[in-house]
Amino acid sequence: MYSNRLTPKNRIWKAALAGSLAAAMLAGPLLAPKSAYAANGTPNYEVKLNLDPAVVLDSSHNLVSAVRTQFSTGTSTKNFKVQYMDTNTQSLQSQGWSERIRKRSDQSTHEIQYKKRYTIANGDIHAALTQAASEGLDSGATGFDFQVDWGYSKQTLSVDYEKDITISGSSGSGLNMPSEATSRTVSVSNEPAKFANWTSTGWGTTQLNNSVVYGPVDFKRYEGTFDSLDLDIEVWTVLNAARTGTEYWVEASFKTDSFSEASSERAALINLLSTKGWLVPEDVLRTSLIIERYAPAPPTPDTTAPSAPANLTVSAVSSSQVNLSWNASTDNVGVTGYNVYRDGSLVGSTSSTAWSNTGLNPSTGYDYVVIATDAAHNESAASSTVHVTTPAAGSGGTGTLYYKVDGSTGAYFEAELFTSKTGSFIDAACAACSNGHDMETPNGSGDSSSNLIAYNITVTNGGSFYIHLLSSGADTSSDSLNVAIDSGTDKQVTTTSNGNWAWKKPSSSISIPAGTHTLYIKVREDGTKVDKIYLSKSSMSPIGLGETALTPSYQ
Repeated sequence: MYSNRLTPKNRIWKAALAGSLAAAMLAGPLLAPKSAYAANGTPNYEVKLNLDPAVVLDSSHNLVSAVRTQFSTGTSTKNFKVQYMDTNTQSLQSQGWSERIRKRSDQSTHEIQYKKRYTIANGDIHAALTQAASEGLDSGATGFDFQVDWGYSKQTLSVDYEKDITISGSSGSGLNMPSEATSRTVSVSNEPAKFANWTSTGWGTTQLNNSVVYGPVDFKRYEGTFDSLDLDIEVWTVLNAARTGTEYWVEASFKTDSFSEASSERAALINLLSTKGWLVPEDVLRTSLIIERYAPAPPTPDTTAPSAPANLTVSAVSSSQVNLSWNASTDNVGVTGYNVYRDGSLVGSTSSTAWSNTGLNPSTGYDYVVIATDAAHNESAASSTVHVTTPAAGSGGTGTLYYKVDGSTGAYFEAELFTSKTGSFIDAACAACSNGHDMETPNGSGDSSSNLIAYNITVTNGGSFYIHLLSSGADTSSDSLNVAIDSGTDKQVTTTSNGNWAWKKPSSSISIPAGTHTLYIKVREDGTKVDKIYLSKSSMSPIGLGETALTPSYQ
């Protein structure tokens, strides 16, 4: 970052210049590194002191002539833009790491840096170096440099990995910075292994893949001298603490490889800046403040509730089961599901606009409402309340339940909404299924066509139909079912295996004339499962869970 642009001269007189004032301003003991362990890194020293922008900057935010003359900076500057990468929760900062991408206007490449910081307590540099070495950042850490950042009252050990990179679309002269997505990509592709695997394998990579940009921030650098040392003065333009405007930070800094020189020259510079009235006697935690002030604004919370479900209908299909259906709700982001309440208590949830409530008591009245929800857990107003009374046991309701099938459009049925059944089929919960339920025949329950579920249908526009079943088999090899219309010939449907769901159909179509009929699904091999049924004149199987199923009605 900095280089010694002049050959250092003898500085014995600096000790006298430091004087009693500078000695009083040194905030802590000055302890040079002890003889380091063999694995410890060897640092250089960068002294960083803050200047009062109200005093040292003119109305155009340039250094006033007195400062430029004192340090022989001239009026020209080098211009920079920098942005930091971290997660929304600042997980890099929490581990003492920072990662930045920086561009200088007169250079075609960007500089990328990964830095780990260690607090130096009571001036004990050796202890900080030893801690870094114990965490793998030692003299053998390839590509890492060690530096003691020495401010007005604090010392910090910085261990950084830095390189110049070419970023497609952002290279060349000027201050072009990469987008957030590109910044993630180049940060991951250039990360050193020590950073990538800091707390666990791939830790750094994971953080960077989920990182956001903090910044960018502009600063300009004046280059001058102090006591034959190269001295830089940087003027940073940053958001103020209230994030309502900008403020300016001014920092003077120099580098040296010698602890003793850093100590004496720091005292001399403090003495000079204090005498001139330019010194700010405190440290600025620059990276932390930028991360704090440039943190992305949190997303605006979604507080809009979905519309209430409309046109709720509830039909008693047996003495122990009712079927519900309703019109879909709308939402500014998207409806994620519906909660079904019976007599004021939550009894079920579904992502579809139909639901079946089983296990009810005969000859009993129930009140139902449905409430829509979204991803932000906003709840709609309740639908209108619908009252239903289940028929007496064995009565099967009023009349006979039928599905109305139009052969010109086809029809879907939920398997669990059968009109009758015998044998081993059971209604089971199924998270992957279209209505949260399916009909299953447990393994070992028997391979018998007397184990069946039936669906009464009234057909218009009859003809040749394919019977598609969204089905599954529990065994490692496929299972199978038979389908039939009325007393016609059984047609085999072979399921998938290992619990996988897929639409399957017989090898040929079945004639279903207009009129009333019964569709049978019979067990051929136990262990089979059926989620949904599709009657269609097309041989093409549906996609996914298919379309909304019909609800049977009495006739």
